[in-house]
Amino acid sequence: MTTDVKQKKYRMDYVAIGVSLAILAILVILTIRDPEQVVNGLLSVRDVLIYDFGWYFLLFTAVILFYNIYLAFSKYGHIRMGRAKPEYGTFGWVAMIFCAAMGLTILFWSATEWAWYTVWLTPFGMSQEETANISVAYSFFHWGFPAWSIYAAGVIPVAYRYYVRRKPGLTLQNACEGVLGNSVYGPLGTVISIIFVFGVLGGYAISYGSGIPMLTNILHNLVGTPENLVVMLLVIVAVTAVFMWSAVSGIAKGIQILSKICVVLCFVICGAFLILGHTRFQIDNTMQSFGWMTTHFFDMLFYTDPTGASGGFPQEWTVFYWAWWLGLAPVMWIFIAKCSAGRSIRAIILTVIISGMASTLLFFGTISNHALGEILLNPGFDWANLGSNGTMLDTFYNEYNEFGLISDVIKTLPLGKGVLVIWFIAAFFLFVTTMDSASYTMAASCTKGLAVGDDPYRRFRILFACLLSVTPLCLLVANSPMTGFKAVLIITSVPISLLIICCLISCQKWLREDYGDWTAADIIHFYSTYEETLDLPEDASYPGVEAPIPPEFHKRTIK
Repeated sequence: MTTDVKQKKYRMDYVAIGVSLAILAILVILTIRDPEQVVNGLLSVRDVLIYDFGWYFLLFTAVILFYNIYLAFSKYGHIRMGRAKPEYGTFGWVAMIFCAAMGLTILFWSATEWAWYTVWLTPFGMSQEETANISVAYSFFHWGFPAWSIYAAGVIPVAYRYYVRRKPGLTLQNACEGVLGNSVYGPLGTVISIIFVFGVLGGYAISYGSGIPMLTNILHNLVGTPENLVVMLLVIVAVTAVFMWSAVSGIAKGIQILSKICVVLCFVICGAFLILGHTRFQIDNTMQSFGWMTTHFFDMLFYTDPTGASGGFPQEWTVFYWAWWLGLAPVMWIFIAKCSAGRSIRAIILTVIISGMASTLLFFGTISNHALGEILLNPGFDWANLGSNGTMLDTFYNEYNEFGLISDVIKTLPLGKGVLVIWFIAAFFLFVTTMDSASYTMAASCTKGLAVGDDPYRRFRILFACLLSVTPLCLLVANSPMTGFKAVLIITSVPISLLIICCLISCQKWLREDYGDWTAADIIHFYSTYEETLDLPEDASYPGVEAPIPPEFHKRTIK
């Protein structure tokens, strides 16, 4: 069990935090003073990355996906993150992964993404009507196997070094140690920390940019409160207070409990859409969309649209999504690693990818398909007269109101008002679980030499809980756009992609050093016998430590 150990004096990486905050403050001030010029400049860099180097993100994600498959089913897949039993039950573990990784973004996009595909950008040069039939399939793809493989891959290097090699430090730079050596403890390590802290603080401001307006709009539809700055600030204060409490309470008492509650609420929401909505259409189109995605998986994975026939669809959506997932991934790598003690490499990879895919099928299969059914099953709807059919899609097309569209989708249900209440509660707590896992992870990552079994100090968690709210508060008060921070997240994804390459090479190096001459049977036997033996001699070793394991536990010697 992890503890906030007081007898050990940990130090915070204040240099990385200070530099990151300084850069972020400059960016915020410039955005407030001259938003148009700053945002346009950042968007120009972002466009160069996704259009001129989009192939890099596509290739990178494909390689990551294939590497995960290899690692999970290789002999190394049997290695566990430490020889203790898992600290958290399967339901709590999966719930924390889902809530930390998805948060309220899955509620936001499952209600709106289908509309973006059918109204503006269309893949493979299709018409709007043709795209409508595969819009959910593309959501399955963008939120499916490739995306979750990005989250799964980085967990293993971080967790392996921490739990198997028993080396202190739960940070991104530590996971690069196998390639970069002792330089990770010098200026280079500080640069990596700055990239991490700056990327997280800037990137998670975007969650506020979509989450707070959505919550405010739902409140407006429920109780008639105005959608103004005062209400938004009150919502931010409420969210910050709750996730600060949760982060301070720790993983087991705070984050895990809230995550379980969120998952139950999400099941209720999806069940309500399935039962009260277009049930047959949802089931049929989910099966058809999943089949279309499976059949065209490699076409979608490597689709670059070299002639521009689709108007930049793969760049604006697929490349953007891969860069987006990658930009936010370091938080997930560290958080999931912290929660995965006792789990095998295979279990971690497959659980993250498969449970992520399952949640995608559940949310987009019910919510998106219900909304799409409202359009496609309407006998009077005409694509040629989009904007004058009197549907919620017309409202979205004419007003560009994503947040209003979410409420409109929910209110089409027979008991829409009641579902709207549950949606608000679920979105609020999903927001909380995402932010508290981020504050916990940042505190852990910036704590120098955090030992296995220890939590970062509470004051460090409180510090980051406050810092995560500062940037969006400043931008909201100044009525400045957060669009530039989306570009910042894409920009920081480039160095992060290079760091994950270092992490994976480091991990592969450690695996070969520690278990290269072991067979799968050897690894299975080694880990299975340890759980039954609680009185190992003091000279018993583990990979990375030069002490032999007694013959009664294994026939080999780890060097």
